[in-house]
Amino acid sequence: MTSPKAVLSVISCFLTLLFSTVAVSVGSDAENKKKAALAQEHLERKVDEVLEIIRDPLLTADPPAQEKVLYDKGFEIFDFKTFSMLALGPKYKKFSPRQREDFILYFSQLISQTYFPKLAGQDVQNITIHYLDNRPLKPRKNVYRTDVSTELLRGETHVPIIYRMIRRENTEWKIYDIKIEGVSMAANYREQYRHQISLTPEEIITQLKEKVDQ
Repeated sequence: MTSPKAVLSVISCFLTLLFSTVAVSVGSDAENKKKAALAQEHLERKVDEVLEIIRDPLLTADPPAQEKVLYDKGFEIFDFKTFSMLALGPKYKKFSPRQREDFILYFSQLISQTYFPKLAGQDVQNITIHYLDNRPLKPRKNVYRTDVSTELLRGETHVPIIYRMIRRENTEWKIYDIKIEGVSMAANYREQYRHQISLTPEEIITQLKEKVDQ
């Protein structure tokens, strides 16, 4: 028969393990939320910088120069490599290192043209962005992610936008996907490439380059 002392010892060990696990869990959750808060601060700062570029009267008078500045700013904001991997899905493995570099180059231009673009040279004084929610995802191997939900207001138009952000060790937070009105840009491109079964990597790159040059 197990002695009362032994039973108490087992219970004590169990409670110690339980509370230490809870403490670690709570601590990890708090740390994730802290990192996610920094992600949102970074996003807000970068979005403000983009709006400043768009509202700059000298750049507004020169749309090509404005588009160039916005494209350069895009590399500070987006993780184009992760964005490209998500957009290609399983096809990414079929690309050689050089082909991946070419795809990322043109894909970054396409995303910049899609995200910034039609804003260049336009009046955006009445744009307001509300930051609504921030949901950190479970980290993996020192890779942190969070989804920042926003709403873009322009006159009577309300557009829900979720910025999916990522940060690896010793790097800044960057956007790796955008969901506009519930539609993921990366998933949208991935679905397109999924149906282009017969296209080789070089054909996909050529097709992408043609879109950018249009």
